[in-house]
Amino acid sequence: MFLRDHWYIAAFQRDVASKPERKIILGEPVVLYRAPEGTIVALEDRCIHRDVPLSMGACLPDGSLQCAYHGMRFDRHGNCIHIPEQTRVPGEARVRAYPVVLSGEWVWVWMGDPERADEALVPAYPWFKRPAWRARLGHIHVKCNYRLLVDNLLNMAHLPFVHPRTIGSEGVVKDAKVMVERKSDGVRLSRRMYDIEPPPTYKAAGGFEGNVNRWQTIDFTAPSFFEFDTGVIEAGYEIPDTSRPGEFATNAKILSRHSMHGVVPETERSSNYFVGFAYDPESMGEQTADFVFESVYKTFLEDVEILEAQQANMDLAPGRRRINMASDAAGLHALQVLEQLEAAQAARAGH
Repeated sequence: MFLRDHWYIAAFQRDVASKPERKIILGEPVVLYRAPEGTIVALEDRCIHRDVPLSMGACLPDGSLQCAYHGMRFDRHGNCIHIPEQTRVPGEARVRAYPVVLSGEWVWVWMGDPERADEALVPAYPWFKRPAWRARLGHIHVKCNYRLLVDNLLNMAHLPFVHPRTIGSEGVVKDAKVMVERKSDGVRLSRRMYDIEPPPTYKAAGGFEGNVNRWQTIDFTAPSFFEFDTGVIEAGYEIPDTSRPGEFATNAKILSRHSMHGVVPETERSSNYFVGFAYDPESMGEQTADFVFESVYKTFLEDVEILEAQQANMDLAPGRRRINMASDAAGLHALQVLEQLEAAQAARAGH
């Protein structure tokens, strides 16, 4: 069951053009395009006539979308406004139009009841709206159910084993101080690690020679959005309150980053994973930002290999019993939140 009354990332704003592009979100085909005056439109990617994808067609000067098969035209609200060789357009000749919001770097699409679409529910990532701050953006297609990604992002115990060449180190697991906080719409996972060896990425990017104190604060908002606050500071200094940039210990080496992760279900066995990394160019140079993002992006590719193998094994033995570990606590809480939302959705549908 997919959770439909939620906002999902469909694309980066920068990538949506006048040429229609097909997306699959929650198992539904969606076509995205930018009308001539700049408005981004999301429609059902299936012509009401013979099921041909509208993404194969073209955006016309009036902002309508023309089907590539028989030339039917649909306005940005999904209404058919022209059928070649006939003057009458049947009232039922329309396709679904999805509410769209542009926020941060992304195009958000509401996949549920349009009457319930509230822009205030779009996940807020203030780090991407800070004046003068910059961002690095990435996307990965993953052949696994989105819940496996949710579980992966809420269990950092895999870092030393999957990512030893980038962000993983023994100290991530050994003696980590962990706190899990259940929220009504998600989970907060806080991890603090003291006097540990910095992982390779932080060592190279920040020039750390000795041990560090490391922090990871992960806020999960259901159904599948994450805000990461992570970094390292020289051992001997207090881990800073990074919610107030610029108030770090002035004499300490520090490397801090804020990132956003959007996991969008495509089908039951595939997902689209969007990531954004925001930084202050006053405290992190362009070369360092490039290096950090490229290194972290490589870690995601390492996760993909694990997750796709995991999904393949699960497909061979659906429902097979699995055990849990202490480090699974945040992921298990997230699963319970998802199950509660699914139950509420089913109850609404039943009425």
